[in-house]
Amino acid sequence: MDLQLRGLSAVVTGGSAGIGKEIVRTLAGEGCNVHFCARGRERIATTLAELRGLPGTVEGESVDVADPEAVTRWLAAVGRFDILVANVSALADDWRTTLRVDLEGTVHVTETAIPVLQGSAHAAITFIGSKTASYEAPHSPSYGASKAAMAHYMKSLSSRLLPTVRVNVVSPGDILFDGGYWDGVRRRDPAGFARTVQRNRMGRFGAPDEVARVVAFISSPAAAFVSGANWYVDGGSVAQVQF
Repeated sequence: MDLQLRGLSAVVTGGSAGIGKEIVRTLAGEGCNVHFCARGRERIATTLAELRGLPGTVEGESVDVADPEAVTRWLAAVGRFDILVANVSALADDWRTTLRVDLEGTVHVTETAIPVLQGSAHAAITFIGSKTASYEAPHSPSYGASKAAMAHYMKSLSSRLLPTVRVNVVSPGDILFDGGYWDGVRRRDPAGFARTVQRNRMGRFGAPDEVARVVAFISSPAAAFVSGANWYVDGGSVAQVQF
């Protein structure tokens, strides 16, 4: 299926590692021109070298999404774009950091992008949420609460922006990649890691590219009649019925 992404432009926050990096790779592989940001210059350079030669161009910039002025300057420099993928999360234990990065930072980049997106015939915003938003998270309450709050914001934003901009959420389950959260658990708590594998109905963790392919589809003109949805990419691990 042709996702009709060739020649479009996308902005991806947190695009130098894990799920974000695979989103950049997948979009550029479909011919989309991608601008991504991250904080670490070395990791950005590594990502740019790795993704060189894809059908779409890839450009990276060192930007902290918790710095609103830096985000505003970056988006102004990017210019026209059609798709925003808001992917950054601090994965922090404290509420102050979570609020500053996950909520305030994401809302700022989204609201700053909206006037640009409204000039596109294929405008889409895709927020990377988490299945953690749908159940209790006693060991990471600020993370779960922030993802739930942002899912609500994105649903409301869809109603506000239609028909010019589509807004959706993609909520990954337990995703394993080198240097990621579950990679750390595997090294420091093998028993806990094994229990997590067992509770996943597919008997395995997900991979970043499995999330990225869903993001590419839902952000593309091929999904032109989909907005206000929350797509769970969790291997069927969340038991709740979604209304």
